[in-house]
Amino acid sequence: MHLFPAVVLTTTLVSSCTAGVLNTFCRGAHRPGVNVKTIRAHQRLYHVNAAWRQNFERGSRRPFKSRAEQTPPKSKYSHASKSSVMSTNIKLKNVNNSMHYGTISIGTPGQEFNVIFDIGSSLMWIPSSHHEPNNEEIHRQYNSDSSSTYRKNFKPFTISYNSGVVSGYFGQDRVTVAGLTVEKQMFGEAVTFDDMFEDTSIDGIVGLGFRNKSRSKKNNLLDNMVSQGLLQAPVFSLYLKRLGTDGGRESHLTLGGANPHFFRGDFIFTDLTEPDKWRFKIDRIEMLNGAYILWVSEGEVEVRSNFAMIEGPYAEVHLINKKLGATLMDVPGMYSVYEFNCSEVDSLPDVDFFIDYGKILSLSSKDYVVKEQTFGKTICYSAFLGRKRVTKDGENYWRLGQAFLRSFYTYFDKDNHRIGFAKAKH
Repeated sequence: MHLFPAVVLTTTLVSSCTAGVLNTFCRGAHRPGVNVKTIRAHQRLYHVNAAWRQNFERGSRRPFKSRAEQTPPKSKYSHASKSSVMSTNIKLKNVNNSMHYGTISIGTPGQEFNVIFDIGSSLMWIPSSHHEPNNEEIHRQYNSDSSSTYRKNFKPFTISYNSGVVSGYFGQDRVTVAGLTVEKQMFGEAVTFDDMFEDTSIDGIVGLGFRNKSRSKKNNLLDNMVSQGLLQAPVFSLYLKRLGTDGGRESHLTLGGANPHFFRGDFIFTDLTEPDKWRFKIDRIEMLNGAYILWVSEGEVEVRSNFAMIEGPYAEVHLINKKLGATLMDVPGMYSVYEFNCSEVDSLPDVDFFIDYGKILSLSSKDYVVKEQTFGKTICYSAFLGRKRVTKDGENYWRLGQAFLRSFYTYFDKDNHRIGFAKAKH
């Protein structure tokens, strides 16, 4: 199930074509053959010889670390009170290595729900107990009749997904997250919905992203936390636990700031390129300490916390996987899928993403290699998926999902319209 709704809600794709991690990319058209002419026409991956590297400007490989760039500025919000909490942490639970959810409470007395905190949308919705009869009672449902602080709005809403439609009406009630209670929070009460979270304990979605002014004039939960003086700024940070590790730090969402327990070093910040998306420019991708460079002409990347892998143009991704030693698998669907020899993954190099004229985000093989157990055998997939057809986002669009985000503690700054990355502690 891939939630790519018309109103920019995002979560994972789950398809029935095969089990495990392939669920995230097995749906779509038949895989085209690797056309050499096409790849040559599009390839921007060059082998850089020793003489060229001697003339390479070494300074451009060092991230820019001015104090103004690396230190989160004071919030522009003047209504945050002195009693505002600097930040609050929400522990996230992992589902199928592709979705993460936390717990909220709605109403008086409180009714608990497990929700995905979605960075790509601003809308919050929960299944209603007044749902239509054809909806199975699989998940917990909000009962407005049991809440003394509930107010009905009557205005309808509809959200379209690739996997179905959610519709209902808006309501208003108090919502508690990590000990902070927001009064009169508007949210959707879903009465008709396809079960997008089948076989999981997830009930609904809480949007933390930018408000789309053309579709909604309602503040989301994070914005209301600031306007009601609970937090000082509309920022949040995300830490995702590395796959295949036991113990240690669990995945966490921090509202209102950053938690130094989850990262080391400085943040690398870059400005966003669109008003309502976590999208920014990328200059190039390097491997083997600059021996191979992929120039990304007019390329943009977007962070998607509920997408499992890393998606890019077919030709460029093919060349990246080829240089890393991965082989193309015969898997039908909308993405080209690659496999590593599991005995060689520990020796694979970092993949460096260059943003803002020299700032480096280094991705470890511990995160871009995804191990999956299939019929008692371990398969090592590449997290780099090649998009087989151009989408509305353009030919040079890249999508950075959890495989990328596990390497970094990511700071989402709605206040200053930017995004920041620091090395995650694992």
